[in-house]
Amino acid sequence: MAHLPVITGSNGRLGRALTRVIEDEYAGTMPDAVFATRDELDIDDYWRLRSELERIEPTVVVNCAAYAHVDGCETHRDLAERVNTQGARHVARAARAVGARVIQISTDLVFDGAKGRPYREDDAPRPLSHYAVTKLAGEQAVVEENPDHVILRSSWFFGPWPADRYPEVFLTALSKGKRFAMVSDRIGSPTYLKDLARAIVRVIETPYRGLLHFANGGEPTSRYHLLAELARLMGIDPSGMTPLPNAQWSEDAAQRPVYSALDATRCREVTGDLPRTWMDSLTEYLAERDRE
Repeated sequence: MAHLPVITGSNGRLGRALTRVIEDEYAGTMPDAVFATRDELDIDDYWRLRSELERIEPTVVVNCAAYAHVDGCETHRDLAERVNTQGARHVARAARAVGARVIQISTDLVFDGAKGRPYREDDAPRPLSHYAVTKLAGEQAVVEENPDHVILRSSWFFGPWPADRYPEVFLTALSKGKRFAMVSDRIGSPTYLKDLARAIVRVIETPYRGLLHFANGGEPTSRYHLLAELARLMGIDPSGMTPLPNAQWSEDAAQRPVYSALDATRCREVTGDLPRTWMDSLTEYLAERDRE
């Protein structure tokens, strides 16, 4: 079956990775894919969004647009609700109106971390932050608006851009000999952005409806340990990082779970692909970083 996907939020971190993967690896099967920025497809404007989708006639809409500043959502609550909840509703409703499937990207932060083992799709969410509240409400809105949907939760994105986000901003600081503290006992599942983009393409190609979790495999870890491993591979001294327990960390406006690893078993069963480990993804990460 031919697929004509529309990607919202294509200038964001995930949108950019998905654009690259489709253009570089799937141009033959998805030659007419549309990568839309906010200026081109504003999910806050339902009627304009619907009009554009009626013109394009996509088979699937992948909603990568989000207000993803977790701490910022605590202050800018109306914006978070407008983008993460109402925006998701608009995308799902408009997609249904034109007969398209919708894939909504969500987050591990819908969980509170109390289980202490990787979260499965049938685990009950309990969001701790306003960002997570709005993303969970966005999931529910998609389910209400479009029965032909996939909610794809992922976690702990890392990629070589932008320069002011994890891990790049910290690698730059370490390379300049700067010192800083980082929480060392919050545990989760790192996700290399291009691997998530490839997983989205496989979901596009798979006739599945419902909820899926995706992250790279391997042992759940902390951002501190992932950063230390990257620094080691790059020949950067990681000793400028001071490991700090979550209980002593006071820099965040939003509460985060201390354990939010995801179990990607169902995604593997649905798509037939086993996610590589986050350690195995670091080689491609570094090669991509060199091209930036």
